[in-house]
Amino acid sequence: MLRKLKNLKGFTVHGRSEDLGKAKDFYFDQHYFVMRYLVIETGSWLQHEKTLISTESFEEINYQNQEIIVDLTAEDLEAGPSIEKNKPVSKVMEEKVVKHYDWPIYWASPHPADGPAIQAGSIIREKLFDFEKLTDEEKQAEEDEVESNLRSFNEIRGYHIQAEDKEFGHLEDLFVDEENWAIRYLLIDTRNILPGKDVLIAPEWLQNISWNKEKLYVSKTKEEIKNAPEYKEEKSDRLVHRDYEEKLYDHYNEIRYWQR
Repeated sequence: MLRKLKNLKGFTVHGRSEDLGKAKDFYFDQHYFVMRYLVIETGSWLQHEKTLISTESFEEINYQNQEIIVDLTAEDLEAGPSIEKNKPVSKVMEEKVVKHYDWPIYWASPHPADGPAIQAGSIIREKLFDFEKLTDEEKQAEEDEVESNLRSFNEIRGYHIQAEDKEFGHLEDLFVDEENWAIRYLLIDTRNILPGKDVLIAPEWLQNISWNKEKLYVSKTKEEIKNAPEYKEEKSDRLVHRDYEEKLYDHYNEIRYWQR
């Protein structure tokens, strides 16, 4: 079942015996487009500035009660590594977190996820191109970011979309697969060229991501996107249905992810 990440923000995160806080943000693997962690806002009871909870700890998502139930306690979080606010999560820090909670080391697997692999080189090429022109502080910041595969949903939401021949719209949301937390679609708001029309783009159709320019490059033309099946959300379910997915993949003449 595919769900919007934005709809999960603000959900209560409930541990084994108590409420732990609220879902504030989500971190995904930028190479494989898989959600790895939620960022929890704990209020005043926890001294850590930022705390990550792996999707491996998810036991249930109760949409009716707006709860994310996890296999953790308040004591577990208090004993966990402290992560600094407003700084990228480096691979070193991520390893500390994963080892502390005994979560699987997903990046050591030959098959990290069922999500589409977006080539790392295409993502960071722009950063490395002008690297020598940066100050020492800027170079260190760039190295810290490249070191990590993790990206924030709050950060990428609102990024502009660049088709092969024209810029259009912005990223409004991400649809994740509850079975394995792979990101299946980017929800694109195209109101600046197609009034009132929302469309979906699969991550494997991305050519490049520019974190500096806050832009996503899509290997489709404006005309292809303009004529794509419109995504219409029904308030009763807010899901992506398979019949719509069939029409979408037929339109772009792409191989369906469930057939790969």
